Amino acid sequence: MKLGILSDCIHFTTRDGKVATENHIMLRQMEALAEKFDETLIACPFIPLDDKRVVTTYTSPKIKFHALPNVGGNKLADKLKLLSVFPQWLKSYQVISRFSDVVYMRFPNNLNIPGFFYFHFKKKKVFATYTGTWKAYSAEPATYRFQRWLLKNKFRGPVWAYIEPAEEKRNLLYGISPSYSRSDWEEETSQVQARIQRLAEHSISEIKMITVGTLIDYKNQLAILKACVILKEKNIPFSLLVVGDGPMRQTLEDFVKDHALSQEVQIVGKKNSDELRDLYRKSDFVVQAPLSEGFGKVPIEGFFHGVIPVINNIAMAKQMTGNQERGFLFDAHDPNDLSEMLMQLPGKRRQLSVMIENGRKYAITQTLENWADEYYAAVKKYFEAN
Repeated sequence: MKLGILSDCIHFTTRDGKVATENHIMLRQMEALAEKFDETLIACPFIPLDDKRVVTTYTSPKIKFHALPNVGGNKLADKLKLLSVFPQWLKSYQVISRFSDVVYMRFPNNLNIPGFFYFHFKKKKVFATYTGTWKAYSAEPATYRFQRWLLKNKFRGPVWAYIEPAEEKRNLLYGISPSYSRSDWEEETSQVQARIQRLAEHSISEIKMITVGTLIDYKNQLAILKACVILKEKNIPFSLLVVGDGPMRQTLEDFVKDHALSQEVQIVGKKNSDELRDLYRKSDFVVQAPLSEGFGKVPIEGFFHGVIPVINNIAMAKQMTGNQERGFLFDAHDPNDLSEMLMQLPGKRRQLSVMIENGRKYAITQTLENWADEYYAAVKKYFEAN
């Protein structure tokens, strides 16, 4: 069986001719899914390579690519440009349709709106993932609401979304977004055991934290930095690695400078998967304060490494932390809640060891292999029954 994939994830070609992307999680997911099929063709936007890109290359011989122009944005000119590329999009739908037995559509994005109607009227076998926040939220784009409506009411195939398992119905399924494989989990075993041993033998002399994500207002890294100011005022030793880049970077750098946090806080920019793994290993807590989030990939990554999540209590946070059996929740709208929680961590050594163990048990159920197995089995079952 052949798989076609429509995605707006940006790709580029390296100087040695390999296809690559900055989104290493999406890459690893597509390679895991491609293992279930004879051949896979991904239609996605390509841009020129530049030296600022954090490169992760595809290695699967089963995956081929159909290049599309990169379009999008919030300005009127950006919207008008979408019309100009429609003929190329239409051609990509035709190419994918001829190539594949089943099509995987990754929402929300502009590419898949006309794509939905094309494959719907072609009566093509399709399945989908909605990678955004499933529940409506303030300032949500109208196109996102429209895509969710299509997926809930008109889509002919399984749809995975970031919902509670109890919300599953008809073709709407609870989904996750994995980053790591079973072998990754096994590779971390020795260093995780060393963490637990360290907690058993030594007090916590420094709160070592990491936060990962695009530096943008709704990711709310500023709230974490404000908590760091309070920690420093109270002479509590800590360190924070801020991984990512984006429009808020200068604001965050200015805040660090203005509040004399340069010794404790490092804003390190984007990192590839290997570099990020090393930074997780140097940290004890992964702190995330998003104001809206469909599914937090970063806390799941933390579980694999034995890093305990401390996350804003929104969306699936309570479920992800097992009602705080494997992580901590705080309220990002309360300016003091995070700092007060962080100050309590050094006194929770025994609890932290148990949380690490619980997180690891949870992580082994959230692997790329499990994800690909679930998708393939559900797609096969759905179309055999329909």
